[in-house]
Parts: sequence; C-alpha cells; structure tokens
Amino acid sequence: MIRINAYAKINIGLTILNKREDGYHNIETTLSTISLSDKILLERTEKGIELISPGLKIPVEDNLCYKAAQLFLKTYDIDEGIKITLQKNIPVGGGLGGGSADAAGVLKGMCGVFNLNILDEELMKLSRDLGCDVPFFIKGGAAIARGVGDELKFFKLPKMNLIIYYPGYPVSTKWAYEEYDKSVLTSGIDVDNILLEKKKRVRNGLNLINDFEKIVFKAHPDLLDIKTNLLSFGAYMVSLSGSGSCLYAVVDEKIKKKVIKYLSGIGAMYFDVETI
Repeated sequence: MIRINAYAKINIGLTILNKREDGYHNIETTLSTISLSDKILLERTEKGIELISPGLKIPVEDNLCYKAAQLFLKTYDIDEGIKITLQKNIPVGGGLGGGSADAAGVLKGMCGVFNLNILDEELMKLSRDLGCDVPFFIKGGAAIARGVGDELKFFKLPKMNLIIYYPGYPVSTKWAYEEYDKSVLTSGIDVDNILLEKKKRVRNGLNLINDFEKIVFKAHPDLLDIKTNLLSFGAYMVSLSGSGSCLYAVVDEKIKKKVIKYLSGIGAMYFDVETI
C-alpha cells in the first residue's frame, strides 16, 4: 500500500506563441508546484484496475489515473492489478493541473507498489502519452515550459506564499484556446495595465502576463473584479493559473490576513498555500 500526495501547480505568466499544424499551441510559461494536493492510495491486487473516487463525474476509463495505471501495467508487462482510491481536493477545471498531477502520482506510486526502480526521466518520457502537463508533475518544483508544455527546464524558485481563489465553476482549456484563436485578429478587453505597478515588486524577473486573461475575463468579468480587489488589498501579483478558473494572489503574512478577510466576507472558496 502506497500513499501519494499529488500536488497542484500554478502558471506564473503564460504566453501563447502560435498555433501548430497539429492543432496544439506552442506556449511559454513558468510552472511551480504548490502545497494543495489530491490524495491517492494505491493497493496491489490480483488483476485489473479499480478506481474509487467519491464524486467522480466522468467514466472511470476516461480518468487520467486509470489511464496512467493502464499504461504502467502494459509498459512494464505486469500481470497483477491495482486499486486506486482518489480523494480530490484540487478544483476540477481550475487551471491547477489536478488531473495531470494525479496521473503522475499514480505512475510514481506504482513504482513503489511493484518494487520497480524507475528513474524520473523514464517516467517523464512515458507520461507524455497521457498529456502535455504530466511530465512536469513527475519531478515537480519549478520549471520553464515551452513547446506544448513538455519542453522543461527546471530551476529553483524562491518560496512564495499564495492564496488561491476558486470561483465555483470550471473553465475549459479547449474553449479558451478556441476563443483565443478567434480573438487574434480582434481587439479584446485590456487588463494588462492592472499589473504594471505590481511588476516591480516581484523580484524573480518572470513574465507575469497570462494571455488567457483577456479571453477569460471577457467571459467571466467577476474574475476581473476579484483580481482588481485582491490587488487593492496589496497582493504582489494576481493572475489566472493556466486558463483558469482559479486566480492566485502572491502575498506576505500581513497582506494574507487582509485577503483572507475579504474572501471570507464574500463567502468565497480559497486555499492558503505555498510553492514547493
């Protein structure tokens, strides 16, 4: 029996470079794992794959945990089975990479279950078949991601304290890319200026603009309102993670108290986390 914490991620800035011939997009973004996690329990069985997850709303066979287990058993020619119990804490459709984190957690955990010494680099190559984000979660930490998100350069990022705001609804990444493509030749809502005075207060020199914000804020102006309010309470930066729907605010202890008081006052769902 193996227990795994599958840690979520944030995107620190996200630039959409161009659309590829295969229909995907080349991007550049900085990824960092955070202390919010799903919990995974893996148990060895005689045969097959069993997935238990309260509230699971998609067919079991479509879940990335199931697909990861299936891929692992097939790749390493394992005749036994696995039972996966998944406790979801990461909001679905929030831009925090929960599904990809879960898949990576299953792959790493199954190495322990079946006593296989497999290097992270090998698991990263294997996991590309599951999704562009999954290789990053095999290693975690912080990385600059390019290409479709699978060209990774890892580095050490100073710890940041964050408040994650979840609005209670998901945003589809597929929809966000489609809307971005439509908007390339048209003007959109200008939100970049909100961050201008905040940029100089972030010392890591990272790009802080997320290209999805113009699209997502136009469809969900409530998120722009929340972002503006969080900045007014002194947050060093506030941004969508991925295509949303979650916003994260970079805070210190003093600012965190103000932000939590505000979010609690409006009955919002939030998570007090840090980069790891």
